[in-house]
Amino acid sequence: MNLRLRVSLTISVIGIACVAVMAYMLIDYKRKSIDQEIEAGTRVAIQLLQAILPSPIEAAVSTDPLASMTEYLSNVGRVRANEVRLFDSNNNLLYESPPSEYKQGRWAPDWFTALVAPGAEEVRLPIAQGSILITPDSSRSVLDAWDELWQFSLFFLVFFLLLIVAVFLILGHTLKPMKDIVKALSQIEQRNYHVRLDSYRLPEFDTISQTFNRMTSSLQDALIENARLAKEEQQRLAAELELEQNRRFTQLIQVRLEEERRAIARELHDELGQCVTAIKTIGTAIASRERDSQTETRQNAQTIVEVASHIYDVVHAMIRQLRPSALDHLGLSDAIVELISQYRRQHPQLAIELSSEDGLDNFDENVNITVYRVIQECLTNAVKHAEATRVDVALTWQVGDPDRLEIRVSDNGKGMDSELAESQRFGLIGIKERVQAFGGDVRLESDLRAGTTLIATLPLHRGVS
Repeated sequence: MNLRLRVSLTISVIGIACVAVMAYMLIDYKRKSIDQEIEAGTRVAIQLLQAILPSPIEAAVSTDPLASMTEYLSNVGRVRANEVRLFDSNNNLLYESPPSEYKQGRWAPDWFTALVAPGAEEVRLPIAQGSILITPDSSRSVLDAWDELWQFSLFFLVFFLLLIVAVFLILGHTLKPMKDIVKALSQIEQRNYHVRLDSYRLPEFDTISQTFNRMTSSLQDALIENARLAKEEQQRLAAELELEQNRRFTQLIQVRLEEERRAIARELHDELGQCVTAIKTIGTAIASRERDSQTETRQNAQTIVEVASHIYDVVHAMIRQLRPSALDHLGLSDAIVELISQYRRQHPQLAIELSSEDGLDNFDENVNITVYRVIQECLTNAVKHAEATRVDVALTWQVGDPDRLEIRVSDNGKGMDSELAESQRFGLIGIKERVQAFGGDVRLESDLRAGTTLIATLPLHRGVS
């Protein structure tokens, strides 16, 4: 049941209740009024008839008092709302007042008469040679009350019907915006957030319209923002996934590269090293023969020995570059110490200071080789490009995070300008790729003629020494 029917039904119930109350009050008022009217009329009729009755003396000298009374009553006619009947001493009806001509032939319904008609009793007046019977008659008053009530009911019914129709039409016009609101809500349910409501004359519906429009605008903005955030989050996740894949790929490449370097170093050590050693041994044997008096042959053999020694030194240097054997036999700390000692021997003008924490030999092989290669590349840059005379190498736990190792390499060289950075881009990129492949990060601080500091942090993977 919609709101229009509910309001109309409510008004109808209230109207019916009002009609019932007013009808009860009107019937009660008419009942009391008719009772008073009939009672007053009966008293008047009794007083009138008592006034015209002959005295006993007049009745004694009168030859026919009943005839005189009959003639008088006939001249008087009907006395107000009463019926007057004249009876002789034998109770024979001599006279009866004529019926009322007021609304003759019409009568109120019996149920209404029973509600409002008073219970007045007949009055009998004795006279000489007979009696007069006065009977109250309230039928005309009851009929008047019925006509008034009917007219009132008809008027109220017409008024009530007009009121119901007017309320129904007014409610229909007033509640017309509800259809627009329901339709807009249905479109919102179908995820059409562009819908808007018009302005309305009624302030209540206009307030609802403005609130609805603000809500849909806020919802639309929120959805756009959520879509943007979701897209950004998706892009971020995709970038992180791609970065993680690149890290894994780079890490795999570094691992494979170190394995190939190890294999090449082993081959150089086992095959080429032995061959060079054999050549050197043969050359030494030729140069040492005492019976061979040919000086030229001895000199050539000595040259072979020297060249073989040089090739041997070059091969061992290449092996150390490809795979530092100290990492496999001594551990990270001793390997770094050996690396720095090697640079000190090769570059006596370069002062290298090392400071490190304890417990650097508990990392896995990938972390060890990464730390070693970062320091090795930094020392190479300091010698080849920075023209430094001092390098400080520090291995410490990162402040506030004991599970990350910080590698800090500082030199007092000429710093990094654009040309120098361009010439060293492959070395620096290699360091960044190595470190980032293990989830670390690299920061470079450099000023012209003030030196360069490289800071790399690595997450630790302990447990393999």
